[in-house]
Formats: sequence, C-alpha cells, structure tokens
Amino acid sequence: MVDPYSIVALSNVVHTIKKREDAIENTKRICDFMDPAVMVAATDGAPVKLVVLPEMAIQGMLPDFKAGNKEAHEAFAMTIPGPETDILGQKARQLNTYIAGELYLVKDEDFPGHLFNVAFIIDPNGEVIYKRYKSTSDAYEGGALGTTNPHDIWDEFVEKRGNGSVLDAFFPVARTEIGNIGYIICHEGAYPETSRGLAMNGAEIIIRGTLIEPQVGAGMWDLQNRAHAMFNQVVVVAPNLGPQRNDDGSLFDLFGGQSMIVDHKGNVLVKQAGVSGGDSFVSSVIDLEALRRSRSANGVTNWFKDLRTEMYAGIYEQPIYEKNQYLTNLPAEGWLAREEKRRAGNIDKLIERGLLVPPSGTSR
Repeated sequence: MVDPYSIVALSNVVHTIKKREDAIENTKRICDFMDPAVMVAATDGAPVKLVVLPEMAIQGMLPDFKAGNKEAHEAFAMTIPGPETDILGQKARQLNTYIAGELYLVKDEDFPGHLFNVAFIIDPNGEVIYKRYKSTSDAYEGGALGTTNPHDIWDEFVEKRGNGSVLDAFFPVARTEIGNIGYIICHEGAYPETSRGLAMNGAEIIIRGTLIEPQVGAGMWDLQNRAHAMFNQVVVVAPNLGPQRNDDGSLFDLFGGQSMIVDHKGNVLVKQAGVSGGDSFVSSVIDLEALRRSRSANGVTNWFKDLRTEMYAGIYEQPIYEKNQYLTNLPAEGWLAREEKRRAGNIDKLIERGLLVPPSGTSR
C-alpha cells in the first residue's frame, strides 16, 4: 500500500557554468530553494516523497565549444556519483525524499573517451539508485557537446548496460517503494517510443525534463506530456527551466516555463502559468494506488492488455537511423556536417520507400 504523497517539480533560475566548480555552487543554490519548496508543498496534506529537476538545471546552457575539443570536454566532464549528486544526496537524507535530476557531459569508465547526457535518481538514503543515458537526440547535441548517443554504440552499450536486454539498456526503470520511476530527457519527449519503452519496462511515473521555445509556446510541451501520460497510463512530472541570469543580473528566457504534473488519465493536475522572475515550483498530491487500480481493471482505457505486439513490431522492421554509427569513433570536428548529411540521407531513404512524398517542385 502506497499512501498518497506530494511531488515537487522545480523550475530554477539558470546559472550557466563558466568552469567545472560552478556546477557545485549551482547545486547548493538549488538545494537552498528546495527547502522552502518542499515545506510549502507539504502543506497540501501529504509528505513530499519526490523532487525533480529539469535538464540543465545544474549546468545551465551549453558551454561555447564544439565537438572535437577534447580539452574543453574533459574540463567540464562530470561523474555520477560525483560532487553534485553527493550534495543532492545530503539534501535527500535531510528531507527524506527521492531527488531526480540530470547532468550532461558525464564520463563513464566503461566507455573511455565518450561523454553522455545522463538522468539520475537519488534515494532518501542519499544513494544514486538509477541512471539513464539520453538515447534520442538531435544533431545539435552531439555537434555542440560531443556527447555520445548510446544507440550509436549499440552493441557495446546493450552488453554493458542492459546485460543483453535492450529494454534495460535504453529504458531502465527505478523500482522504489513510492512507485516505478523513469526519466525522459528533453528532446526524447518528442517521440512516443521513449515513454512507451519506459512504460513497457514497468514505469508508473515518468519524469520529462525541459523543452525549449518555440515548442513550449506552440503547445508541444503540453500536448506531448499529456499524451505520454494518457497513452501509457503513467503520471508525468514535467519540470521546465526558469529564466537564465546573466553576469550583470539581467534575465532572459529560452524555455517558457509551464512546468506541470499530469495524472495517468492525461489530466493536468497542476501547471505553471509561464516563466517567473526567479526560482519557482509546482507540486501536487498523487495517488499511486488509483493508478494501479486503473491499470489492473479490465476496462476500455486499460491499454496494456490490448497491445497486439506482433503487429506493432512490423512498424520498425526496416531501420531508419541505423545503430552503431560511432562504435569505433569518438566525437570530432565536423560532427554536425556529418549528421546533417546522414539525416538528409534518411529523408531520401524514406522517400524511396514511399513513406514520405516530397512536396511539388523539389529536386527530391
């Protein structure tokens, strides 16, 4: 039996790191705001058991360097566990709550030379119990940061992170006493397969951290988060970043706020109206037992029992963006140009298959 509890989604002001140590100060700043946020959220009548941070909450916007600049990459590279998760672990013990967050440019000794964008969950004992590597990204992320997409080192990643299981490698789920939790990082939320993968591996709560403008203002953020929740019968907790603070104290906003929590029916329980002038949060009480009753009921809206998996598997029999693209390569200069060529080639491939029809008057 899981009693109702509160979830807090933080939308902190962004302080972009200028050097590696700045991330530690940002983490301390976030923890300082976490205290009153959790205190206020608990006045809703249920204890706070989960606090979530959006992507880039700790490091801010991307540092200004390009793929192939190994010196810059290593200067900013982090580890999990590391100083930031240690500080969050202390706060998790103090508040007796789970804390979920994300770091990019993360080193992993199992994959020398590669850097990853990684979500994590810390338990109330202060221990890192979960890591998930961002597995769907646009070309810009690899080009600007030199991060590796695990799909591009598929063979090695499935062996080392999934023990041969694709689900466990790419869609791991933390099984805890407050529910089964997974984390979607930013751009991954644009694809229904990401949340479905987590749900099919047991996720009951999915954290979806960060989306940038103009997608937020255009309604994609709201639509995607609600769809993930409804199609997969999961609670979606979606923290988005607050404004960025410049060195002169001025603010600018690239993300649009609108942090939200959505129930397993796709209903928005709480939603931030928009970006604020400082650190902010949303919170709501969730009833995990209600979700579990809905998932176990033999009703029309219990989707899992009706999945005709053999039929759906045929959708993906032909590869589009093929795996193991960089199994033997590390990020290097020219990454973006190669990716642009590859993805343009994928469009041509889809036209040849008859999946896409080019607009009139084009050379394709």
